[in-house]
Amino acid sequence: MRNPIVLILLGCGLCSISMAQDSVWYRYGQTYYKIQTATDGIYRIYPASMEAAGIQLEGKDPRCFRLYHRGREVALQVAGEQDGSLDPEDYLDFLGKRNEEWRDSGIAIPNPYTNTYSDTTAFFLVYTPGERGKRMDLRAAIPISDQFEEVKLQVFAEEYSMGEMARWGLRASTPKEGQGWMSSVIASSRNLEFQLDADFTKGDSQSISLELGWVGRSTMEHLPLLWIGTSSKVLRALPSPQFSGYESYRQFLVLQQEDFKDGKLKLHLAVDPAREGDYFSLAFARLTYLLPKTNANTGPVPRRFTVDALHAVRFRDFASLPANYLIVGHGLLEQPSQSYPNPLLAYAAYRATEAGGSYSTLVLRMEDLYDQFAFGEKTPLALHAFLQSYWPKHQPKYLLLAGRALVPSSQIRQKDTAVFQRNAPQAFAFQDLVPTGGFPPSDSQFVRELNLEDPALPAMAVGRIPAKNAQELADYLDKVKDKEVLETSGTPKVLHLVGGMNPVEIERHRSFMDEFATVAKNGISEVEVITKVKGLSAEVQHLDLKNEINAGLALLTYFGHGSMGYNELDFGYVSDPSLGYANGGAYPLLLINGCEYGNAFGPSYSQGEDWLITPKKGAIAVLSNSSVGVDILLKRSSELLYLGLFDWDESSCSPTLGEILLKAEREFTDRYGQRPEYQAHLVQLILLGDPALRLFSCKSPNNAILQGK
Repeated sequence: MRNPIVLILLGCGLCSISMAQDSVWYRYGQTYYKIQTATDGIYRIYPASMEAAGIQLEGKDPRCFRLYHRGREVALQVAGEQDGSLDPEDYLDFLGKRNEEWRDSGIAIPNPYTNTYSDTTAFFLVYTPGERGKRMDLRAAIPISDQFEEVKLQVFAEEYSMGEMARWGLRASTPKEGQGWMSSVIASSRNLEFQLDADFTKGDSQSISLELGWVGRSTMEHLPLLWIGTSSKVLRALPSPQFSGYESYRQFLVLQQEDFKDGKLKLHLAVDPAREGDYFSLAFARLTYLLPKTNANTGPVPRRFTVDALHAVRFRDFASLPANYLIVGHGLLEQPSQSYPNPLLAYAAYRATEAGGSYSTLVLRMEDLYDQFAFGEKTPLALHAFLQSYWPKHQPKYLLLAGRALVPSSQIRQKDTAVFQRNAPQAFAFQDLVPTGGFPPSDSQFVRELNLEDPALPAMAVGRIPAKNAQELADYLDKVKDKEVLETSGTPKVLHLVGGMNPVEIERHRSFMDEFATVAKNGISEVEVITKVKGLSAEVQHLDLKNEINAGLALLTYFGHGSMGYNELDFGYVSDPSLGYANGGAYPLLLINGCEYGNAFGPSYSQGEDWLITPKKGAIAVLSNSSVGVDILLKRSSELLYLGLFDWDESSCSPTLGEILLKAEREFTDRYGQRPEYQAHLVQLILLGDPALRLFSCKSPNNAILQGK
């Protein structure tokens, strides 16, 4: 029964901790119930909601319910637990919260009040028979204070800045200075003006302070202009902060009551017009002040919420499940397709057959990894944390990410307003099923720092099928089966497309491609290389490649300027019926040396994923960068890829695409070192497709075939 005494709750604070789990907080064999929260406040769980979630309350001692957040037990108040039963009028209260940013990389966080991926965090309720849970400190009264602290917070999250830049415009995919959510850029032509409201009248408040979170957006020294007032009226100038580059800087200011008009503080932030290139942003403004006691209350009344949904979760002992081929998918990919009742499991089943390679497969669902390895929060760190625990024991060879990604900064326009995937995923045509491992997008980032002997190199081969639904995954599986089962012999054909914006670039790129052709012919003497060179009459030259594609290519390589949607020598979307593509079974590898062609991580449907996903025609794999492409780096990596593709021992099977990528990156690093721009290039090289695929069969390279495993 409910305790009739009215009590004041004194909850314990919730601190952020690392996703690296020093000790496992859960137990196998027990059912946990996930509760998601996105706003600070007191959350109440009634017995009816618990029973609706499948919790059988009869015979359970409510004193044995426990609550966990980010791997640590937090306090509950269980009203009515003293009699050993949870009656209909009883309840459980806990202090829930909004998700905030954290990371343990050693890099300053520009905006600690906005999580990169989601505002939602999670709590886990569990029943542990015979073990009492942690409870709030309950007191019938607390000392009355003469004053209390009030905090007003304004958070800016209109843009996601990619942060510090390396040479040639490249950026690392790991956390870096200045990376995060913040205001739009403040520049000479764009100021920032905002208002903070305070709940006091003249003479009430003492000790008024303002904390501002600045973030640099360019490489120079920053000297913002800051005043109380508006763009047209300066009431009082405030000291200018000084910080540099992409630094995150906290400025602390002491204010006076005279700075407020009717409890309102207006602030104006601007750039000195004489400082060209001085760009910065504001991540947050935090106003703190003391108010006198006006009644028996000691502060604002917290918001209250009723928990309606609890989701049952059971954790798996993955360490006991050895596998050398991992598939990470999503529940949406397990819905029936036209040909498979469960395409995700069908893919794993095929890879376990002799035709598929006789791999030992393990299917992982991203939702489960979020719960078990990221405390129920949506973050790619969940997959990396799983691999950190799994790889050292089983050392799997391949990782297939079988789902589309949608980075949190993805945005669309709705009613003339920018809507972000991070806080409005329902507004997008498709969802983030399997996230990318870093920004700019990188899938190989997941498998770095696993092998302690070579932490900078990927420990396993990674590929991605950017399937947005189960049918797209099924369509690609059918293409893989066609590729690996059919054996059409003949002279391997390679098509080279040379782009460039001027004669010098075109000649430079052509020389690169001639070198690649030499490597191919030295490896497979019968290979035929066809070269098409862009003219200068148009910025983009559209090509009709249906005859070459339909006749059967092993490889199509492009070198020039490009984007997600087209290249300078543009061959269109293969799904476009007007282009006449019909190459069922003869699916080439597309190696695209340009910018962003491998970027299947935004709200737009890219040309690369179209060639991969379109059923019964197109490509079997697409290899390209997700971000900026620098020609000398593209040339060096492609040359090594050609060596792997064409120069292999004829007495053995041709290597898989994953093996080729791993070897090429190691040789690149051995030759050229690990400069930041080199690492950025390598980690952002995306393989759209299965890393276990072979371009040629297991026959002699001088008798190579285009299809077959």
